[in-house]
Amino acid sequence: MAYRVLLLILRSLKLCGALTLLVDDTLAHKRGRHVWGLGWFRDAVASTRKRTCTASGHNWVVVALAVCLPFTDAPILALPLLARLHRAGAGQRSCPQLARELLADVLTWLPDWRFTLVGDGAYACKALLGALDTRVTFVGRLRGDAALYDPHVPAAAPHRRGPKARKGPRLPSPKAAVTKADRQRCVTGPWRWQEVVVTAYGRSRALQVLAYTALWPRVLGLRLVRIVVVRDPEGRLEDGYLFTTDVAASPEWVVQQFAWRWSIEVLFRASKQVLDLEGPQHYSRAAVEKVAPWVWSLQSVIMVWYITAGRHLAEAEELRGVMGEWDSEWSLRHMVAVLRRATLNALIEPKSSEPTELLKLIEALKNCVNLAV
Repeated sequence: MAYRVLLLILRSLKLCGALTLLVDDTLAHKRGRHVWGLGWFRDAVASTRKRTCTASGHNWVVVALAVCLPFTDAPILALPLLARLHRAGAGQRSCPQLARELLADVLTWLPDWRFTLVGDGAYACKALLGALDTRVTFVGRLRGDAALYDPHVPAAAPHRRGPKARKGPRLPSPKAAVTKADRQRCVTGPWRWQEVVVTAYGRSRALQVLAYTALWPRVLGLRLVRIVVVRDPEGRLEDGYLFTTDVAASPEWVVQQFAWRWSIEVLFRASKQVLDLEGPQHYSRAAVEKVAPWVWSLQSVIMVWYITAGRHLAEAEELRGVMGEWDSEWSLRHMVAVLRRATLNALIEPKSSEPTELLKLIEALKNCVNLAV
């Protein structure tokens, strides 16, 4: 089913070029002694920087396709593709390992496509990035104290015994590079800030970046990575430490691609608040493993329908006329509202004169009203 949903997205939206995939995990709160697959996991919504909160539930690893609609005011939309349950306990596969399995499925389905995979710091690890497929470019966050090394190996001393060096001397970590750049007073040199303008989080921003090439042996072995340190001169955003496996990428592209990751957080909130992902009371393994992925597949189908056909309907125009200041026609709540109105208008036909048809329409109306309630 996920494969057919992916084909529906590609054919309906006519996507081309490299596809941007987003990976993250979310906690679906569940309680119950007999519910299969439950565990205690970090609750990202309730946790703060000083306090980590845990909650009981199902922890899902999700891979979504990020879509940018040109010639519209639509933000970056995340369409879920695949989901797999991460179980707690020793011997269970970690979230990065599950993400690698999901990525392998997508690579198998589309052998001739190239991809950009965007993930948070939890997925910048060897379990996901070790021996990464050459068709995949990763963009993510790294630790401020990451051990980075110069890719240029110094010439070995003559007649020196032992194995040859495979990496150069250690470079400043991203956090230390920030300190060196702040102390830099001249306009030339390797450790200096550059001014860039990028579109991130719904607006155009003037940022400062510090970029350099390095090796990160602990995660990517001897594969070159591009380190990009980001600073907001206005102080609204904290310093970010980003990297990509594409060493030729510009800092603007790296920042913009990582900003796309926020759309998967919007996806999770919409699936829980609009589609009530946490609502079904199921207990068996078969139900647990099927319901949540099915809901996310349905969410993708609804979004594709609205992008291609729903937004042109009279019902969509009617709802756009009563929107508030903070409403958006690209929210899942608006898309579902348009779909419900269009479904009712298609089912209820006042010109029908057959008694059996009228009875069917009344039953359908009852079902729609019950669903709305």
